Order: sequence, then structure tokens, then C-alpha cells
Amino acid sequence: MESYHDYVIKDGKLIAKFDEMYTRFDDPWMQSQQPNRYSRSAGIIHIENFGIRSILECGCGLGYYANWIREETGITPVSVDISSVAIEKAKILFPHLNFEVANINTDLLKYRHVDCVLWAEIVWYILPDLNHIIEVLRENFQNKYLIVNQVFYKGTQKYGVEYFTNLDEFIKYMPFELLGKCEATRTSDSTIETSTIFRIS
Repeated sequence: MESYHDYVIKDGKLIAKFDEMYTRFDDPWMQSQQPNRYSRSAGIIHIENFGIRSILECGCGLGYYANWIREETGITPVSVDISSVAIEKAKILFPHLNFEVANINTDLLKYRHVDCVLWAEIVWYILPDLNHIIEVLRENFQNKYLIVNQVFYKGTQKYGVEYFTNLDEFIKYMPFELLGKCEATRTSDSTIETSTIFRIS
């Protein structure tokens, strides 16, 4: 049976056909249910702990996390996704929020005004551009915050292993000052939910 995963990463290779995925599947990653909430909850706690007042959410998908952030913090993120299909659907689901099509590899400078950049489960998809994006942040978002919500895999990861395979390796890879971290899983999960917050320096 065809899976939405086939349009994202398959057999250890990045496919990244996000428009096609959102066209063929109504709710990839069960975004409407947000079944494993550890990293998303921790991301909201980071926002509250550090007094963040404006956010660029990168990888908003259908907008459910943006809506949760708004409900919990009162902040309406600028929520962007590379998929125009996802953005069209998000605008229908949450017309009171702020969604835009953007590629963070090329469009980050448009959002220099925000206090915080949030990577919402996108690290594996931006690996080919990761070092460039880090440099853009370093040069243009000094002393602002970067929150990274990210899933790691319990011994099954095939893609991106030359970069990092767990939270500690990811933190070591990132050149910014670590301010907080959270790592959680259920024993029945095949994944580990993580959330980190860095000061960009």
C-alpha cells in the first residue's frame, strides 16, 4: 500500500515531493491528531520560558501546530511551508492564522524581524542546505532564538546518518549556544521526540 512516507524519504534517500504528498494524502503524519505531543509541548514551553513574542514556524504543514501555539501562548506565528498545497489547505482549516509559501533556504531574510525561528520537524528535509541555512541565521539573526522540534529514530535511521543520529550528536553539530533541551519517548514508540532551544550566535 502506498504511504505518504514514500514521497518524503524512501530507502534512505530524500524524495521531497511535498506537493504531491499533500495532494494525495489528507493528513500525513496524523497532523490533526498530533498523536505524540512531547516535542511540540516542549517547544511551547521554550516559547513561554524565554518570553518569545514573535515566531517564524518553518514546516507548518496543515497548520495544526501553529493553531496550538496560538491557543497556548497568544502568539500567531508566521507559518511557512515549501508546499503550496499544504498552505492552501492550512488557510482553509485555520483562516485566522498567517500562512505563506516559502523556502527557508532562499527566503529566510524576509523574516528577520521575528524573535525566534522554529524548525517544526524539518531537519531531515533541509540537510542538503543545512550549513547554508545555519550561516544565514548566524549572519542575520544574531542573539535571537532557534527552536528545533525533531524526531530521532531508535536504531532504524538510514538517511542523514553522516550528520547525526541522536539528540546529543545534533546538539554537537549545531554551532549555537544551547539554552534548553527535552528528549522523550514512550517505550512502545520507534521514535524519540526532542526539542531544543538555542541562542543564535
